[in-house]
Amino acid sequence: MLPSISFARSARFALLGLATLVLQGCGMIYKTTGDVLVSFGRSEMVPYMMSDDDTRIACAAGEAQTPLLLSFERVGAHPDKLAVLMYVTASSCTDALAMEAELRYLRAINQGNVAEAQDARIQQKRYAAMSAKRQYTAYSRLVSVYGEANNGECPKLKKDFDELVWMIGLVGGVQALMNDGIADGTVGVPRDIAAKVERGAACLDNAKWWGVPRGVRASIWNLLPMLAPKNAEPWKELEQAAKLGFQDGVRLGSAMYALAAYSKGDDQRLRKVIRDFAANGDDLNPDYRILDKMAESIIASISDRMWTEATGKRTPLGGLGTFWDDASKNQPSVNIDDLL
Repeated sequence: MLPSISFARSARFALLGLATLVLQGCGMIYKTTGDVLVSFGRSEMVPYMMSDDDTRIACAAGEAQTPLLLSFERVGAHPDKLAVLMYVTASSCTDALAMEAELRYLRAINQGNVAEAQDARIQQKRYAAMSAKRQYTAYSRLVSVYGEANNGECPKLKKDFDELVWMIGLVGGVQALMNDGIADGTVGVPRDIAAKVERGAACLDNAKWWGVPRGVRASIWNLLPMLAPKNAEPWKELEQAAKLGFQDGVRLGSAMYALAAYSKGDDQRLRKVIRDFAANGDDLNPDYRILDKMAESIIASISDRMWTEATGKRTPLGGLGTFWDDASKNQPSVNIDDLL
C-alpha cells in the first residue's frame, strides 16, 4: 500500500505543478496579447479613429472597447495612454444623451409642463454625472502616466501621440469639471483641475495643435480671471484659436470660443462664432476628422439650445449657422415632411 500512496501523492504534486505552469503560461500569453493590443492601438487604431468622421461609431467604440482594453492591466499590460482617449471618447455618448435631456427640458418649459421639465432635468443631471465620471477618470489616468505641470515644468511628451493624449486628457479634465457642475457636484471632481489644466496646456505648441492650447487657457481665463496672466485678453486669444483652427482644418478652437461666449451669455459673439464655423467647413484635415466632427457636435448642441429656447425645436437640418430671426431670404427652405 505504501508505494501506491506515495505514487498518488507524487501524481497530485505533479498535476499541481503542471496546472501552475499552465496558468503562468496563460498569464504570459495574456500579457503578450495585451502588449500587442496596446501597440496596435497606438500605431493603427488611434490614427484610424482620428481620420474617421462618424462620432456615433467613435462613441460606441469607446464604450465597447474600454473594458476589453483595461482588462489587460490585470496581466501586466499598460494601456493607460489609450485609456485616456477611450474614456473621453466614451463620454461623448453620455454627453449626447445629456444634451437630448436638456432639449426635452427646454421644450417642456416652453409648453409649461412642469413635471416633464423636472424629469428631463433629473435625467440630464444623471447623464452629466456619468460623463463627469468618465472624463475625470481620463484625466486621472493622464496624471498617473505623465504627472502634472508644476512650477513651469512640463512632462516629457516624446512623440506626437503623447502630445495628443495630453491635449485630449486636459480637455477631458475641463469637461469633467463642467459636467460635475451640471450634476450638482455628485461626482466630486476637484475644483483645482481648472488651474492644473491651464498650466498643462502651456506645455503644447499652440500652432502645431490648431490653436487649441491657447484656446483652452483663454477659456479658463474667461471663466476664472484670477488665473489669467497680467494684460491677458481672453477674447482675442479665442478669436485667434478659432482662426488657426479654420486655417488648419480642425475647428476645436472655434468650439471653445463658442462655449466661452455661451457661458458668458454673449449672444452677439456666439452667433458670429457659429456662423463662422459653418462657413469654414472646407479643406478639413483628413488625419483628424473625428476631432473636427466633435467640435461640430459642440457647436450644433449650442445652436440647438438657442433654437429650442426660441422656437421649441432644434436647428433645422442643414441650417447650422442660421437663426430663427434671420431675414427670410437667409432661412433654410421648409420641408413639409418636417411638419408631419
